[in-house]
Amino acid sequence: MSTSPQPTETTETGPQRRTATLALAALGIVFGDIGTSPLYTLSTCFQFSGVGPSPANLLGICSLLAWVLIIVVCFKYVGFILFADHDGEGGILALLALADPKRGRYAPIGAGLLATVVIIGAAMLLGDGMITPAISVISAVEGLNVVTPAAQAYVVPLSVVILVGLFALQSKGTETVGRLFGPVMLLWFGAIAVAGALGIAARPAILWAIDPRHALGFLSGHGSGGFLVLGGVVLAITGVEALYADLSHFGRQPITRAWYAVVFPALILCYLGQGARVMADPKTLDQSFFALSPGWTLVPMIVIATAATIIASQALISGAFTLVEQAIALGLWPRTLILHTSSVLRGQVYVPAVNRTLAIGCVALVIGFGSSARLAAAFGLAVSCTMLATSFAYYAVIRRVWHWPLGRALPLVGVFVIIDGSFIAAGVGKFANGGWFPFLIAGLLTVAATTWLEGRRCVARALTGQETPIEESLQYMSRHLTTDAPIMVLLSGHPEQVPFFARHQWVRDRACEERVVLLTLLPVRVPYVAETDRTTIEVIGAALTRVIARFGYMELPDIAPIVRACRVQGIELDRSDTSFFYAGPKIERSSTHPFPAWRRELFVSLCRIARPLPDDLHIEAERRIELGVTVAV
Repeated sequence: MSTSPQPTETTETGPQRRTATLALAALGIVFGDIGTSPLYTLSTCFQFSGVGPSPANLLGICSLLAWVLIIVVCFKYVGFILFADHDGEGGILALLALADPKRGRYAPIGAGLLATVVIIGAAMLLGDGMITPAISVISAVEGLNVVTPAAQAYVVPLSVVILVGLFALQSKGTETVGRLFGPVMLLWFGAIAVAGALGIAARPAILWAIDPRHALGFLSGHGSGGFLVLGGVVLAITGVEALYADLSHFGRQPITRAWYAVVFPALILCYLGQGARVMADPKTLDQSFFALSPGWTLVPMIVIATAATIIASQALISGAFTLVEQAIALGLWPRTLILHTSSVLRGQVYVPAVNRTLAIGCVALVIGFGSSARLAAAFGLAVSCTMLATSFAYYAVIRRVWHWPLGRALPLVGVFVIIDGSFIAAGVGKFANGGWFPFLIAGLLTVAATTWLEGRRCVARALTGQETPIEESLQYMSRHLTTDAPIMVLLSGHPEQVPFFARHQWVRDRACEERVVLLTLLPVRVPYVAETDRTTIEVIGAALTRVIARFGYMELPDIAPIVRACRVQGIELDRSDTSFFYAGPKIERSSTHPFPAWRRELFVSLCRIARPLPDDLHIEAERRIELGVTVAV
């Protein structure tokens, strides 16, 4: 009798199932935008190029669509950019945190050229993220006009209702929303793949579009139209930057599997199928997508398409949450409330203030523009700028961090820059027709972010003027305090200096009667810090203890682990007589600082809306003491 063991479930089954579940959820979150581009991209390409739907032109444009997916998504992002993660975190701001190791783990982000380029790129993505839900939802609802023209009067009101519902779902968390949307998008990709395959079967000659010579021939053989067509081709990849920004929500492996197993083949089949259908009947160009679903299949396809385009907006919404969280932790934006929505994946977050802002902006866009046609000109140009900024940041990473030789790094990124720059140049004409809107949003965000970054540096300098070296501060402290004495915790940005002693007599007087804990929160330029490395405690004397707590840029600072670590050392911070002292900046005009008056007022406004640090630390209001610090800006 054989004694070989029976097949059992391996230890890999759990992780494999987890990867499959995340891949399914990624279909609803990451690939919604890029996955619904076949609805409008082919006809838009012909509008931008100004050519007719001849067989040769169809082969050329379909070849461009196929190869832009291969070069930009498969080659650039899946093949290279996704590997430039920062301990699992993706997005353009994660690249910025990773790109300058010479500053050290605890140094703040510098205000150099790279930081400015990255800030502009991130702002462009957020600006485009406000348009994406609006155009996706209104174009979905407009699909009802194919069934009955009487639906036109209800397009805007119904779009507003759907948008409100979509943003209301965000508080449930990315993974929960993904579970709801993932199966719908799986059905969508299956439907467009089957419809495209049937179209190809009717006209197999369209398969010659896979030959890149047709794409090159179209670009070189149609003058300015051959170049301007790129303004339409870019619509096929408008969601690619969200693919990178959402890396922390699902991980590289689930995203890559979902792309190659489902999304990429479905998109190729759909684009080629549409080309085959128009090749058979050029009159179907304006509705090339729905022409793939004749007869009784039309209404079900409209229903699925409506659901899919609503879901498409989710990719940039969740990406916006991640970008804002990273910006706050890197000191590029005022603190606001951030909620983590998953106990498994730490990168899944929900930012209520961003959600409300996006919701209001999207509803205003739908009401103001009233149709997807009027919004279409504004779509895609801003995200092309983000792609270009990502290429520059990626170059900094591979040169400074991975130490690629110049002969290897420059040609690769040079190809990225040429492609991204071509999309931007071809889409310049969109600016006057609505493309200015995401640039306006991005400009406002960039000015605010750079103002906050520079203003916080002024605050840091002002706080330095109120600090006293530890050795000098010890003279104000009692040497005979017992462990039962009250504790005053001084929140300091510098572990070698004691704040407030230089100018606050009342603080020095209290230090003679209470034990002093100098607490410094060090932002670490990695996403997460291990709990074993979280806190360093040094007892300097009977009256002074120095505590350094480290938090990564994907973590929320919290007093709880600090209290636990201090308790182990015999320092009980969780007492009713413990007081926490922190700085309250009071902004005044400086005669030497170059801040103009309007920028100073902007910084004051940002300070007012910023969430106080003790709120993030979850310190009780009754135990906080704010000390005024004059800041000249």
